[in-house]
Amino acid sequence: MLAMDNYYIKLYSDDPDEHRPLIEDFRQKTFEEGSTSLTHKKYDCDDPNIETWMFFVEGKLASISAAERSHYTNDPDIAVRVCRYHILKPYRFSHAGLIMGEKQVQWARQKGFEILYITHDITNKAINRLYQRKRKMTVPTFHQHTNSEWYTKLTVEKEFLFRTGELLQYVYSIRLQDENFAWRPKSKYIVYQAHNGQIY
Repeated sequence: MLAMDNYYIKLYSDDPDEHRPLIEDFRQKTFEEGSTSLTHKKYDCDDPNIETWMFFVEGKLASISAAERSHYTNDPDIAVRVCRYHILKPYRFSHAGLIMGEKQVQWARQKGFEILYITHDITNKAINRLYQRKRKMTVPTFHQHTNSEWYTKLTVEKEFLFRTGELLQYVYSIRLQDENFAWRPKSKYIVYQAHNGQIY
């Protein structure tokens, strides 16, 4: 088990010239692990509509997570989508996603967004149960992060789903400014279908 006392987080935009080669090296490692989520076509760290959080453990880049203005929902000034999360296999129990997620909530609120959201494959029962707080990881250190806003307020949208190609996904969101904000995005990626978060 990794000791998690020696970690830190950096924003890509703080020093792109320094961070770009680190991202490219990380990208290559994800390919070696069999992932295609960080191909150059899918993720450009220098895109001005994207910010990237970089999670280091003992000085090594262990995980990244990006937030992008949501062109998917046609409301890029209202919503920001957290995506391109990947954690390298040796660091899988570091809870980097939870830790970076809390930073992303704070960042998005300060930037004036109303909505922060993520999407996830509806067929992945285990992960969806985690997001819906119906399941907890058995790793003792997990509980250190269960009081965060990211963990306690992320809520499945029950009026619509998110579709890319054949992949149907749940949408999980946090209201950043007004808890009663009515978010009804309209785009080719949004499928209005009432559900209870347990289609599978």
